Amino acid sequence: MALYDEYLTQAEIQRWILDADALWGAIDPALALAQPILLDQVRDSALIESYFPIYTTRLIRALWDQIDVTSVFSIQLYESYKHFYVLNRYLELVGYRPIGTEEILEIRRRNLDARIDDPIGELGRYMISEHFAAYFFLRLSRQAGEPVLKRIAGFIAQDEFRHTQFAYDLLDARVKQDESCRERVLHAGLEFRHVGADAVPQVPISQKNDLGAILALNKRMQHLCGVSLSNFVKGSVDAGH
Repeated sequence: MALYDEYLTQAEIQRWILDADALWGAIDPALALAQPILLDQVRDSALIESYFPIYTTRLIRALWDQIDVTSVFSIQLYESYKHFYVLNRYLELVGYRPIGTEEILEIRRRNLDARIDDPIGELGRYMISEHFAAYFFLRLSRQAGEPVLKRIAGFIAQDEFRHTQFAYDLLDARVKQDESCRERVLHAGLEFRHVGADAVPQVPISQKNDLGAILALNKRMQHLCGVSLSNFVKGSVDAGH
């Protein structure tokens, strides 16, 4: 439970309070509505976050006997739905296409029968998805002209980087115990499909071909698996896979 203790401590240290920290009363709707493309991305991000009660519980069920996984994901589940709530509340307050119940239920209904055949590979998929989500929210915090959205996006980016790290730590323990986990994580990268693609047709990204995010992921995979994802992809291509 040492990992959970550390993660809980970090979550508490970095915790931000919805009503105290979001500064709802300072929102400038005119500034927000001047960037409709960003608001569309905020909306898609909110839909993705609304999906995590289904996705996370499915992953927890697949790894039900892994106490460290189920413990830290209990915090992740709270934080992901907190992200949905704050993003959708922002859309409501600026008057831009807030998300209703039926839209959330449609995403859940569509994914109810999805299966996880390889929990370790899925944990790798989750880590990579959170990595790109972190860079998206970091970019959003820099591009948003409306100060409250800038602030909220910064808080969420901080959470997503922490989620990426705890997924890495969970995978690192398993790769060290079982060599086969290394290949499963690398294949998750090779065949990567963002978790958000379960919920929306086009997942918001930090920017097209974001070199910084890609290089950071490559380095993370190198540390985790002993080979970078780019070299693993190259080797798979050379081998004719």
